[in-house]
Amino acid sequence: MKTDRLFLSLSILGIAIGILFGAFGAHAFKDLFSNYEMDIWNKGIFYQISNSLGIMLLVILRKNELIKKNNLPFYLLIIGMVFFCVSLYIISLTNVFLNPQHWLKTAMIPITPIGGSMIILGWILIFFNIKK
Repeated sequence: MKTDRLFLSLSILGIAIGILFGAFGAHAFKDLFSNYEMDIWNKGIFYQISNSLGIMLLVILRKNELIKKNNLPFYLLIIGMVFFCVSLYIISLTNVFLNPQHWLKTAMIPITPIGGSMIILGWILIFFNIKK
């Protein structure tokens, strides 16, 4: 199935980007970020890598016909992960490189819970897509 290859590719890319951003946080931003910004940054990395690994596992489960072939939860997980994690990265960066009251940070604040809600909904839908 072509979508399985897409989801697998996106999950692998998500892990690679998460590791790259983790390295930036640990080395390039360590002297710029306060503990608060580093905590936000690391939450984004954690959720990006853990959900990417989860999507990879879901592709395997779907190939083994343990979950139904429903693409909606996968799209919710991927889009939710992008919204959630990228908004956390932007919030951290705007606190350091822009005015903490910058419009970009203000715009990201409602995006974070929308992305988180999409992730939660995606995992709940997977639960209901387990084959009996």
